Amino acid sequence: MQKAIQLEFKKVKGWGGKRKGAGRKNRSKTVSHGAREAVDFKKPLHITKRLKPGLRGLRCKPLKLEFEKSLKKAKQKGVHFIHYSLEDNHLHLFVEAADKKALSSGMNSLGTRFAKAVRKKIGGSGSVFEGRYHLKVLKSPRQVKNALAYVLLNHSKHQKLIPYSDDFSSAAHFHEWRRLLGNEMGPILKNQRECRLALPDHLSEARSWLARAGWKKAF
Repeated sequence: MQKAIQLEFKKVKGWGGKRKGAGRKNRSKTVSHGAREAVDFKKPLHITKRLKPGLRGLRCKPLKLEFEKSLKKAKQKGVHFIHYSLEDNHLHLFVEAADKKALSSGMNSLGTRFAKAVRKKIGGSGSVFEGRYHLKVLKSPRQVKNALAYVLLNHSKHQKLIPYSDDFSSAAHFHEWRRLLGNEMGPILKNQRECRLALPDHLSEARSWLARAGWKKAF
């Protein structure tokens, strides 16, 4: 009878490094408390901030006015709010900031002031926003173009409707729909009058090349 041969595993040093997908999954849908990416004026930012589960009601005129007042106050901390959209239970921001410190200071100001207005409307007590805000640093023309479309047309996207200018967003102050959407612009935006409104105090002109002109080179 042939003698059985015992197989051995090849020895390796250490643990072999971190494997993609390894570790405990984040099932809470909250934003990680790990270190954020570097922030500077060269790269625009897409920020998402959510209400706590069960809370909603951001899309009303009184809260829109309070939100815009909060943006104006937060601008003093060094954050440039270029575009925004308010959804029922979350908000999107397209912004620029000099560095992490300015961004943190501005977002804390916005969160504190606006949270008070939200709590006053919906009643109850305690915080209204869910943990940290989600931050995406936009590094390419394509990323910036996609983020602009996502923020400005977020409500029509949720409703699965053709693109239109949402009153609870800064879409009225955007005038390059044809460049942004091309043939997907749709009849509503195509027929929208392109009269340039004066930029309100709570919004800022884009400074970075990516946000001013770079996104137009995406294809």
